[in-house]
Amino acid sequence: MTNRLIFESKEFNEFGKLDIKTVIQLERQKHSKDITPDHLIGIEEGIYPNKNKYILATPKIYGIKERPNFKLETEYFYAVNDSLVRVILYQWDDLQKKNADFFKEENYTKKFKAFQDNFDNLSSKLTKEFGEPISKNIEQGKIKEETFRDDLKFKRADGMNAYLFMFGNDNNGYRQIRLAIYKD
Repeated sequence: MTNRLIFESKEFNEFGKLDIKTVIQLERQKHSKDITPDHLIGIEEGIYPNKNKYILATPKIYGIKERPNFKLETEYFYAVNDSLVRVILYQWDDLQKKNADFFKEENYTKKFKAFQDNFDNLSSKLTKEFGEPISKNIEQGKIKEETFRDDLKFKRADGMNAYLFMFGNDNNGYRQIRLAIYKD
Protein backbone atom coordinates (compact mmCIF):
# COMPACT_ATOMS: atom_id res chain seq x y z
CA MET A 1 0.00 0.00 0.00
CA THR A 2 1.35 3.40 -0.88
CA ASN A 3 0.90 6.58 1.12
CA ARG A 4 -1.60 7.76 -1.49
CA LEU A 5 -3.84 4.80 -0.69
CA ILE A 6 -3.85 5.64 3.03
CA PHE A 7 -5.54 8.95 2.31
CA GLU A 8 -8.04 7.49 -0.16
CA SER A 9 -8.91 4.48 1.96
CA LYS A 10 -12.10 3.58 3.74
CA GLU A 11 -10.14 3.46 7.01
CA PHE A 12 -9.26 7.14 6.73
CA ASN A 13 -12.43 8.55 5.20
CA GLU A 14 -14.98 6.71 7.32
CA PHE A 15 -13.35 7.28 10.66
CA GLY A 16 -15.85 7.17 13.50
CA LYS A 17 -17.97 4.54 11.71
CA LEU A 18 -15.20 2.03 11.01
CA ASP A 19 -15.52 -1.18 13.00
CA ILE A 20 -12.88 -3.86 13.51
CA LYS A 21 -14.72 -6.47 11.38
CA THR A 22 -14.56 -4.11 8.38
CA VAL A 23 -10.84 -3.52 9.03
CA ILE A 24 -10.18 -7.27 9.02
CA GLN A 25 -11.93 -7.61 5.64
CA LEU A 26 -10.07 -4.64 4.15
CA GLU A 27 -6.68 -5.92 5.31
CA ARG A 28 -7.41 -9.39 3.90
CA GLN A 29 -8.20 -7.77 0.54
CA LYS A 30 -4.78 -6.10 0.63
CA HIS A 31 -3.15 -9.47 1.47
CA SER A 32 -1.65 -8.02 4.63
CA LYS A 33 -0.26 -10.41 7.21
CA ASP A 34 -2.09 -10.52 10.55
CA ILE A 35 0.59 -10.07 13.22
CA THR A 36 -1.73 -9.33 16.14
CA PRO A 37 -0.10 -10.37 19.43
CA ASP A 38 -1.79 -12.52 22.08
CA HIS A 39 -1.12 -9.94 24.80
CA LEU A 40 -2.56 -6.48 25.38
CA ILE A 41 -0.71 -3.55 23.86
CA GLY A 42 -1.42 0.03 24.85
CA ILE A 43 -0.83 3.34 23.14
CA GLU A 44 0.89 6.30 24.78
CA GLU A 45 -1.20 9.33 25.72
CA GLY A 46 1.36 11.45 23.88
CA ILE A 47 0.31 9.73 20.66
CA TYR A 48 -3.41 9.28 21.42
CA PRO A 49 -4.80 11.35 24.32
CA ASN A 50 -8.01 9.22 24.56
CA LYS A 51 -10.02 12.14 25.93
CA ASN A 52 -13.19 10.01 25.99
CA LYS A 53 -11.46 7.32 28.11
CA TYR A 54 -12.32 4.43 25.77
CA ILE A 55 -11.32 0.99 26.99
CA LEU A 56 -9.21 -0.27 24.11
CA ALA A 57 -8.85 -3.92 23.16
CA THR A 58 -5.60 -5.49 21.95
CA PRO A 59 -5.17 -3.79 18.58
CA LYS A 60 -5.41 -5.73 15.35
CA ILE A 61 -1.99 -5.39 13.73
CA TYR A 62 -1.19 -6.02 10.09
CA GLY A 63 2.10 -6.01 8.21
CA ILE A 64 2.84 -5.48 4.55
CA LYS A 65 6.01 -4.81 2.56
CA GLU A 66 6.30 -1.57 0.62
CA ARG A 67 9.11 -2.39 -1.72
CA PRO A 68 11.85 -1.43 -2.15
CA ASN A 69 12.41 0.32 1.18
CA PHE A 70 9.81 -0.25 3.86
CA LYS A 71 7.79 -2.64 5.89
CA LEU A 72 4.56 -1.08 7.12
CA GLU A 73 2.72 -2.15 10.25
CA THR A 74 -0.79 -0.83 10.80
CA GLU A 75 -2.30 -1.01 14.28
CA TYR A 76 -6.04 -0.57 14.71
CA PHE A 77 -6.94 0.33 18.29
CA TYR A 78 -10.65 -0.18 18.88
CA ALA A 79 -13.06 0.21 21.78
CA VAL A 80 -14.12 -2.90 23.67
CA ASN A 81 -17.77 -1.80 24.02
CA ASP A 82 -18.64 -1.01 20.36
CA SER A 83 -15.71 -2.40 18.28
CA LEU A 84 -15.26 0.99 16.58
CA VAL A 85 -11.71 1.90 15.59
CA ARG A 86 -10.56 4.87 17.70
CA VAL A 87 -7.01 5.29 16.41
CA ILE A 88 -4.95 3.94 13.52
CA LEU A 89 -1.19 3.87 13.99
CA TYR A 90 0.97 3.35 10.91
CA GLN A 91 4.65 2.49 11.39
CA TRP A 92 7.27 2.38 8.64
CA ASP A 93 10.50 0.53 9.35
CA ASP A 94 13.43 -0.34 7.15
CA LEU A 95 12.99 -3.42 5.00
CA GLN A 96 16.22 -5.00 6.21
CA LYS A 97 18.80 -5.90 3.62
CA LYS A 98 20.56 -9.17 4.30
CA ASN A 99 23.84 -8.53 2.56
CA ALA A 100 27.03 -7.27 4.17
CA ASP A 101 26.92 -4.05 2.11
CA PHE A 102 24.04 -2.79 4.25
CA PHE A 103 26.41 -1.08 6.68
CA LYS A 104 28.34 0.83 4.04
CA GLU A 105 27.94 4.58 4.38
CA GLU A 106 26.38 5.09 0.94
CA ASN A 107 23.60 2.68 1.92
CA TYR A 108 22.91 4.75 5.04
CA THR A 109 22.64 7.78 2.77
CA LYS A 110 20.15 6.00 0.48
CA LYS A 111 18.14 4.79 3.46
CA PHE A 112 18.08 8.24 5.08
CA LYS A 113 16.91 9.77 1.78
CA ALA A 114 14.14 7.15 1.39
CA PHE A 115 12.87 7.84 4.91
CA GLN A 116 13.10 11.61 4.48
CA ASP A 117 11.25 11.41 1.16
CA ASN A 118 8.51 9.31 2.76
CA PHE A 119 8.23 11.71 5.73
CA ASP A 120 8.05 14.72 3.39
CA ASN A 121 5.47 12.98 1.19
CA LEU A 122 3.29 12.15 4.20
CA SER A 123 3.68 15.71 5.51
CA SER A 124 2.59 17.13 2.16
CA LYS A 125 -0.47 14.85 1.97
CA LEU A 126 -1.43 15.66 5.56
CA THR A 127 -1.13 19.39 4.86
CA LYS A 128 -3.49 18.99 1.88
CA GLU A 129 -5.94 16.97 3.99
CA PHE A 130 -5.73 18.96 7.27
CA GLY A 131 -4.16 22.32 6.47
CA GLU A 132 -0.94 23.60 8.02
CA PRO A 133 0.34 21.74 11.10
CA ILE A 134 -0.73 23.13 14.48
CA SER A 135 2.62 22.04 15.93
CA LYS A 136 5.99 21.43 14.30
CA ASN A 137 9.23 20.28 15.91
CA ILE A 138 12.19 19.35 13.71
CA GLU A 139 15.29 18.22 15.63
CA GLN A 140 17.18 16.54 12.77
CA GLY A 141 20.38 18.43 12.10
CA LYS A 142 19.76 20.83 15.02
CA ILE A 143 20.68 18.74 18.04
CA LYS A 144 24.06 17.45 19.13
CA GLU A 145 22.69 14.20 20.52
CA GLU A 146 22.72 11.02 18.49
CA THR A 147 18.95 10.51 18.37
CA PHE A 148 16.41 12.94 16.95
CA ARG A 149 12.63 13.12 16.67
CA ASP A 150 10.88 15.23 14.04
CA ASP A 151 7.16 15.63 14.55
CA LEU A 152 4.15 17.41 13.10
CA LYS A 153 0.63 17.59 14.55
CA PHE A 154 -2.44 18.35 12.50
CA LYS A 155 -6.06 18.99 13.48
CA ARG A 156 -9.09 19.47 11.29
CA ALA A 157 -12.25 21.39 12.22
CA ASP A 158 -14.25 18.12 12.27
CA GLY A 159 -12.10 16.76 15.12
CA MET A 160 -9.79 14.57 13.01
CA ASN A 161 -6.19 14.57 14.23
CA ALA A 162 -2.95 13.38 12.69
CA TYR A 163 0.39 13.06 14.44
CA LEU A 164 3.36 12.33 12.18
CA PHE A 165 6.80 11.69 13.60
CA MET A 166 10.16 10.25 12.58
CA PHE A 167 12.88 8.93 14.85
CA GLY A 168 16.45 8.68 13.71
CA ASN A 169 20.02 8.08 14.76
CA ASP A 170 22.73 8.96 12.26
CA ASN A 171 25.39 6.90 14.04
CA ASN A 172 23.69 3.52 13.75
CA GLY A 173 21.50 4.20 10.70
CA TYR A 174 18.21 3.85 12.56
CA ARG A 175 15.04 5.40 11.10
CA GLN A 176 11.35 4.89 11.83
CA ILE A 177 8.25 6.85 10.83
CA ARG A 178 4.92 6.73 12.65
CA LEU A 179 1.58 8.30 11.81
CA ALA A 180 -1.38 8.26 14.21
CA ILE A 181 -4.85 9.16 12.94
CA TYR A 182 -7.71 9.63 15.39
CA LYS A 183 -10.83 11.67 16.03
CA ASP A 184 -11.48 13.58 19.26
